[in-house]
Amino acid sequence: MSTKQAAAETPVLMTDEDFENHGEVSVYWLTSASVLINSHGTTILMDPVITPTSEDPLISEAMDDDQTGYMPLLVRSPIYAPDIHKLTAVLITHADVDHMGFLSIRALQKLGVAFHGTPYVGKALEELGVPGEQITTHLVGETFQIEDVTVEVTDALHPWQKYFPQVYDYVYQPGDCCGYKCTCGGGVVIWNPGDSEPLDSHFTHTDADLVFMDYSEDAMACHMGRDAAVRLSNHLIDSELVMYHWGTFDQPAVGWCNADPQQIRPLISRPERFHALRPGEKFVVHKNSKKG
Repeated sequence: MSTKQAAAETPVLMTDEDFENHGEVSVYWLTSASVLINSHGTTILMDPVITPTSEDPLISEAMDDDQTGYMPLLVRSPIYAPDIHKLTAVLITHADVDHMGFLSIRALQKLGVAFHGTPYVGKALEELGVPGEQITTHLVGETFQIEDVTVEVTDALHPWQKYFPQVYDYVYQPGDCCGYKCTCGGGVVIWNPGDSEPLDSHFTHTDADLVFMDYSEDAMACHMGRDAAVRLSNHLIDSELVMYHWGTFDQPAVGWCNADPQQIRPLISRPERFHALRPGEKFVVHKNSKKG
C-alpha cells in the first residue's frame, strides 16, 4: 500500500447549468464515491458526501476510521449539497460514512427529492431525518423507474465490519449493500457497482457503456482490490471506465481510499477507455455501437 497519495486535480466548479437538459447523457465524478448522472435532464446523484463541516472546504463530513474526527480532504467538492437547487433522485449504495454524508443528505432532503436504497439504507436515512415518504427501498435484482432512466439494483458484498469484531456488533449482510445500473436516454447504460468484494455477477454486466471503477489498493477492506478491478475492467472491454473512490481523503495509510491512475492506466486493455476525471468535469457518454 502506498504511503504517498495520488490526489485528484483541481475541481471544475459546477453550477445549476450542469443539472439542465442538454439533450445528452453525461456523468460527473464529484470526489470519492459521489457521482452525478444527467440523462436528458433527469439528474441522479449517487452516494453524496460533498459538503464540508465548516467554512474550510478541506474538512469532510465523513468521519475517520476511528470515528474521532472528520477526515481532511486533498481536494474540495465541485459543488456542495446546499448549492444544488434541482435534482430528480438520490441513490445510496450503502450506509458507510464515506457514501452517505449526513450534511449532504439533510440538505438534499429539503429539496423533496426521492431517496432510493436497500432496506438497511432506508433505516439509516430515517435515522438522519429523511421523511419516510421520500424513501423507497429495493431488493437486489429489482428494477425501478426514475423518469426516463431504468435502474437495476445489482449485487454487492461489503462486510468490512467482520475485521473489527471488537468494535462492531453488526456485519453487513447480503442485500444490505448494492450497486446501480442505469439505462438512460438512447439506451446508454451506466453502472456503479458500489463497494464490494469481487463477485462472479460483476462479470455479467457487459452491456455497460460506462462503469465507475474502484481501483483502491486494499481488498482486505472488502473492496474489489486492484487486481480484481483490473481483471473486471479488461473483461468489460467495450466499456468506458471512470476511476472513482480515490484522490479525495487525506489518508495515506488507508488503502480503501487510495489508488493512483498513473499506476492503473498501463494495466488497462485499450487504455483510451480509462478516464481519471477532474472532480466536476463533464463526461458525455455515448451508446457503444458494438453493444447493439
